[in-house]
Amino acid sequence: MTKLQTAAELIVVARPEADLRVPRGEAPSGAASASISSLTSLLKAANCELKPLFGATEERVSSWVSPSVRAAAPDHPDPALFYTLRGNLKNKEKLIEDLLNEPSVLGAYFKPPGEPPEMERVKAKDALPDAPLDLSPSPTPSFESRQGYLDAAPGGIEARFAWTKPGGRGDGVRIIDLEWGWNFSHEDLLVSSGGLLDGANASDTDHGTAVIGVIGGDNNGFGVTGISPSAQLSAISFVSNSSAQGIRKAADRLGAGDIILLEIHRPGPRATGSGQFGFIAIEWWPDDFAAIVYATSRGIIVVEAAGNGSQNLDEAIYSTRPAGFPSGWRNPFNRGNPQCGAILVGAGAPPPGTHARNHGADRSRLDFSNYGAAVDVQGWGREVTTTGRSWAVADLHNGGPSAWYTDQFSGTSSASPIVVGACAAMQGWLRAAGKPLLTSIAARNHFRASGSPQQDEPGRPATQRIGNRPNLRTLHSRLFPKLVIKDLKDSTKEVIKEKERKEAKELAKERIKDGIKETKEIIKELKEKDRKEVFEKDLDKLRDKARDTILGRRETPGSVPTPGLADRLEALETAVTGLLLTLQAGAPEPHFIDPELRPDVGGDLYGDSGYADGGS
Repeated sequence: MTKLQTAAELIVVARPEADLRVPRGEAPSGAASASISSLTSLLKAANCELKPLFGATEERVSSWVSPSVRAAAPDHPDPALFYTLRGNLKNKEKLIEDLLNEPSVLGAYFKPPGEPPEMERVKAKDALPDAPLDLSPSPTPSFESRQGYLDAAPGGIEARFAWTKPGGRGDGVRIIDLEWGWNFSHEDLLVSSGGLLDGANASDTDHGTAVIGVIGGDNNGFGVTGISPSAQLSAISFVSNSSAQGIRKAADRLGAGDIILLEIHRPGPRATGSGQFGFIAIEWWPDDFAAIVYATSRGIIVVEAAGNGSQNLDEAIYSTRPAGFPSGWRNPFNRGNPQCGAILVGAGAPPPGTHARNHGADRSRLDFSNYGAAVDVQGWGREVTTTGRSWAVADLHNGGPSAWYTDQFSGTSSASPIVVGACAAMQGWLRAAGKPLLTSIAARNHFRASGSPQQDEPGRPATQRIGNRPNLRTLHSRLFPKLVIKDLKDSTKEVIKEKERKEAKELAKERIKDGIKETKEIIKELKEKDRKEVFEKDLDKLRDKARDTILGRRETPGSVPTPGLADRLEALETAVTGLLLTLQAGAPEPHFIDPELRPDVGGDLYGDSGYADGGS
């Protein structure tokens, strides 16, 4: 299949005083005029032209670049100063050298093509086969039970808990995925899909379809269920947009609280050309950094794959300004430098045994994942069940292009949409509660301060930071602390209530036992009496004493006809036997005191109707 890549780019950064873009109808004057004349001659000789990267005119760029964009990185070049060079780039090294000698140019650098951050395709001999072609007319089965990332922490991110709270399915949140190709006709992506908003759709739709399924697979009883299935999902393609242009276009279509996902990484300074080794997150390049700052300054959350390059982003090489980068550039992977605000996502191992495979300790860094202080949070980097195919294989279910499913989506590609789903759940909660939505930096801080901790794996210790796995249950507690206090109070009250029920039950049992004991003593006493007249005189008094012991209170006895001695002894013995059986079996028995003789103290002490509060 065609390799998915962005076009290689040569980026030029102008000096602000050069006035390369002036109001329409005017021309630069003085030194600016001379600088532009020299640059124009160079471009003409090279058969190239400059195109503004972020807007047709400087005024237009200024209209959408807020003061907060410039304040986020005051030394970083203004977005209006970025251009892309179009034309003959065959001798790019000489062209960059000539451009850097121009007085109007602040920086000029080459950007290698970006690619999806999915794990490299497996070798043919190791590849999984397609599932058998589904020729049955019956509906696709549900694979939700295989989506372990939905489950309770620490194995999953507590998505099922999120769904129990208002808005927790991403209600009202808009998400734009930036990459290459998608199948929005997939049977499991029909409800909340907004389709392709800008650019051409690549013929290879596997990767984008898998990403969208993780975030927003329809909640329809078959296939998979997305983490935030009620979110509105759309896409912008890199097929006909540069990465920076795509980010800017996505930000223009979204509002505060919405989400952009960057499913892209590219070769950094340590890339060898062998596979994805040395690939890093795109914010390292100045124009992409400027585009991300533009989005985050508008209140949009940006989630960015950290990359599959096996790189320690804390290494000194990433703080060394490459030749051609503008002088105001600072390494964004160093948290002490100006930040673009994106959430950087690493790839962690799923729980051992997931799909009968083992990739190391749960939440340990997978060997391909980049790591370092800048990486904020991790998602599953292996064994992700979703729509579409992985490595062009529908290994889970093969129902044709619109009914393909895989168990094998991987990389920081699969980790990043898991984090997007968690962000959408949080924003959905806040929106439903009428509370302010999270900014990208606020969401990032919540991820860094909570979650299921990263674990050690031999050769990949937790000091190689990829961050914690999100835990939506604890994130809800952080966002709604008053509800946590209320739940704690309610829980405490229930514990106390349950304790009181148990104590009341035990008290009733003790009183019944005391009553039985007292009754036995009465029977014994009565049997030992030799004279009937003594028995007739004292019987009512002794009976009342036994009853008062059972009830725990003194009641005035009613006037009861006195039966014969033999009958009364038999009745007392029958009552005692019945009470003993009741205590042993726990089942209700007829009460030994006739209903018309019972004082009105409530059925709870008699066991007729249970406790008044519904206990047992």
